Amino acid sequence: MIAKKAKKISLRSKIILSTSLLSLFTVFLGLMHYSRKIEPLVASRLKEAIMTATDGLYTISFSDIHLNPFAGTVHLDNIRFVANDKVYRQMRSKGTHPTHLYSVAVKRLSLKRIHPFKVYFQRNLDVRTLHIDNPVVRVTYQNPRDDSNEPLDKRTAWQRLSKYLKSIKIQEILLDNVDFQYNDRSLGKPEIDGVKNLSVRIDDLLIDSLSQHDKSRFYFTKEVFVQIRKHEFLSRDKMYSVLFDDLQISSSRRYAQVKGLQVIPRYADLEFSKRLPARKAMYNLILHEAILSNIDIKRLIDKRQLRASSLRLLKADMKIFLDKRKEAPKFDRGINFPQLALKRIRLNTLIDTVNIQNSSLHYHEYSPVTARTGRIFFNGINAKLSNFTNDTITINENNWLKGSFSAMLFGKSRLDFAINFDLRSPFSEYKYSGQLSEMNARNFNQLSRPLAMLRINAGRISSAKFYVKGNYRKSSGRLTMGYENLSIGLLKIDSQKVLRKQMLKSIVANNLLIKEDNPSTGEALRLGNISYYRPDSVTFLGTIWQSLFSGLRETIGLTPERERNLKEQFQGNSQESPYRDKRRESRKERRRRNLKK
Repeated sequence: MIAKKAKKISLRSKIILSTSLLSLFTVFLGLMHYSRKIEPLVASRLKEAIMTATDGLYTISFSDIHLNPFAGTVHLDNIRFVANDKVYRQMRSKGTHPTHLYSVAVKRLSLKRIHPFKVYFQRNLDVRTLHIDNPVVRVTYQNPRDDSNEPLDKRTAWQRLSKYLKSIKIQEILLDNVDFQYNDRSLGKPEIDGVKNLSVRIDDLLIDSLSQHDKSRFYFTKEVFVQIRKHEFLSRDKMYSVLFDDLQISSSRRYAQVKGLQVIPRYADLEFSKRLPARKAMYNLILHEAILSNIDIKRLIDKRQLRASSLRLLKADMKIFLDKRKEAPKFDRGINFPQLALKRIRLNTLIDTVNIQNSSLHYHEYSPVTARTGRIFFNGINAKLSNFTNDTITINENNWLKGSFSAMLFGKSRLDFAINFDLRSPFSEYKYSGQLSEMNARNFNQLSRPLAMLRINAGRISSAKFYVKGNYRKSSGRLTMGYENLSIGLLKIDSQKVLRKQMLKSIVANNLLIKEDNPSTGEALRLGNISYYRPDSVTFLGTIWQSLFSGLRETIGLTPERERNLKEQFQGNSQESPYRDKRRESRKERRRRNLKK
């Protein structure tokens, strides 16, 4: 009885199992038929949606589309996303063209965890991951449009796509190993920059009736994160290698950060200058970190205008080398005054504050006269610049770029320096002031011996203060420097290229020309008047040095009158030199005769 019952149950199970398998097979066949039927529909809808959303400017094409309803995946092969030149020219004639054009080529695009039934029946595109590997992206910047020319179609992206989809939601978009190239054609001659190891992550893309008004989203996304690691390229003149360890840009946190930036000359000091047609400084920069904060990224992309609250430069080590064997360039080097250089930046820029922290500056100059290199350096540099801008509207409201610096000169003495630039002045006016703390004057031998053939034997500077006003050509002001026991030695180059002291001239200079102390006994503190006229060959930094040096000369007693008197004395001595030379030669001749005898 029990055996018969078990046999009946077994038969019933077989019938149920067979029916279930048949049903599943039928569903499978239906889904396969559905997927084959929907693939061309999805393809046509996608192409139509792209055309509609971009006003016909862009078209998308692909060789094949694969839809797997069981795995919830869609794959598109050999995608091409390009602009229609004819439509772009029409937009440009109306002044409604976009500032950037895009071209994208992808071998395979994958959408994972997609719900095809929601797309087909509910018109909701819900995707967990969209992954694109090795895309080739080309971005071209054309002439900006007049913002007063608004497009005729003012519908939002969602309003344009609502005919096909109620919503588009993609949790994560990944672009790996992007071959990216940016082509700037705004100034006639194209300038192309590119990178091949770019990665992009886009979080929470949502296009629906509500997100179109959500101001917290950046182009319908919660986050666009761009990263480039270990990138290296050559400068436009091929004289420098530029590299960095890591570059990051975040739309939600509105910052850009670069770490391990280096600008390295490709040749050694003297070899570098040999390859240049005229005298030009060589730069070497190592920057630990730079952070640009609170960037208006949408304004930067749409209008090419950089707006940020701060730029922080941490541990910047700058080395500058100048080889004076080369002839000075023929052009007016005043074109690199800060105000003029700032105007030449093509990007409309406003950064509220620039902070430089714990940095250093080394300047080296090679003199062909002494065949030696002089140097001056500052470390522990901390600086703050405010109102760093070339924007005309901002300058009309606030025309001063203000800077304050503190540093250790030769690593020994604290220098405080403040400088303000009038950005609206047609004559590039500026003013600066500063003070230097106590230091040993012999520290300047690193600069004065190889470049001026002057040795400071002794001297102690108690303090120095200066104030200067200047413009593109002239500068004037005052300098005061307290010091004691100043003694110098004048040097010359002998036949073996050795620097030797000129005894007579050094004695005359110390006793008749310079003042040993300031203030001298029974006298008031001497003031040095600063007056300097810049020739074309002198740079902005050279102007500051020459201006301060003009005041320094007066402070130590090198007035024009005293220099003229000293020069006349030396000229008087030099008039006797032919007779001394004749007597010296006659003595040599007598010695030669005696040797022959």
